[in-house]
Amino acid sequence: MSDSHSEPAGVGSAADTTATTGPKASPARRPVDFEFRGSGGEFFKIWIVNLCLTILTLGIYSAWAKVRTNQYFYGHTSLNNSSFEYTATPMQILKGRLIAFAVFTAYNVVTQIYPLAALPLMLLFAGALPWIITRSLIFSHYNTRYRNIRFGFNGGYRDALMAFVVLPAVAILSLGILFPMVACRQQSWLVNNARFGNTEFKAKLSVGEFYSIYVSGLFLLGSTLIIFTLAHMFAPHLAPLVPLVMLPFYYLVFIYISVKVTNLTLNSSSLGSHHFESRLQTLPYVGILLTNTLAIILTLGFATPWAMIRTARYRAGCTTALVAGDLNQFVQAQQETQNAFGEELGEVFDLEFGV
Repeated sequence: MSDSHSEPAGVGSAADTTATTGPKASPARRPVDFEFRGSGGEFFKIWIVNLCLTILTLGIYSAWAKVRTNQYFYGHTSLNNSSFEYTATPMQILKGRLIAFAVFTAYNVVTQIYPLAALPLMLLFAGALPWIITRSLIFSHYNTRYRNIRFGFNGGYRDALMAFVVLPAVAILSLGILFPMVACRQQSWLVNNARFGNTEFKAKLSVGEFYSIYVSGLFLLGSTLIIFTLAHMFAPHLAPLVPLVMLPFYYLVFIYISVKVTNLTLNSSSLGSHHFESRLQTLPYVGILLTNTLAIILTLGFATPWAMIRTARYRAGCTTALVAGDLNQFVQAQQETQNAFGEELGEVFDLEFGV
């Protein structure tokens, strides 16, 4: 992959890399691409075995399937010729899934017997949600390694409660006006509590930039609504088809916002003196997702491994680390501090919450 990339303003620009502060100059940043080298045929063998054994064991093998899948994708994703590692064990994941299944079963039994208990239980779940999110992130970060250095997550319950329960509730009451602010708060919390070894990630995110993304997405959606409203006025017999035609546009706007938020978050993030660059584009990404979906439908699901590989390859190919100085020295420094820091998290379990 080429190492020549234009750098966004404020992230590794020429002014930034050549400016001097006192007697020392900031080291020039060089682009190092993330790479994904998996193949559909190779992963298909893992996927089909996972599927068959999961069915035969009534879902129990799904914990082992997740570990094998993550190990394949992490192991085939590399930065600077070194791949990532996924170190969780199937029993940890199975434990979390059994707990989730027991809670879900208990909820259904109690609400069937006492329907009025549904609301208090939902409020109880809302209170537990920040803990679930935090523990899930601790688990996923702790079980991710790069050059034998573990990632980590330091987020706490109170900030998670504000970002994922309180502020979203306020945003709903505001009729959605505050949703961009909530998205900014959530992304900031996710990045600023992550670390590699003993070095923390940092993200300088602006609420105004999130509003710009969401407003432009709403403008796209509003434009299509106007077009289809006018079409309905002149061709009312096509009215039943309008919801079906509008669905792809809703999907397009959703992907547009997701791509823009991902790019903004990564382009605003740093790890020590190193920065990141994301170059996802909406239309190519939508094209990949739509063709993936079509292939999965036409092959009755057997194209799923191929679709997963395509998506991972595209996302990795659009992501670059802007490395300041020697990356090997930085990793070595993390090894030294981590050895002193110790792996004090101990046993944590997977609660299967995707963020």
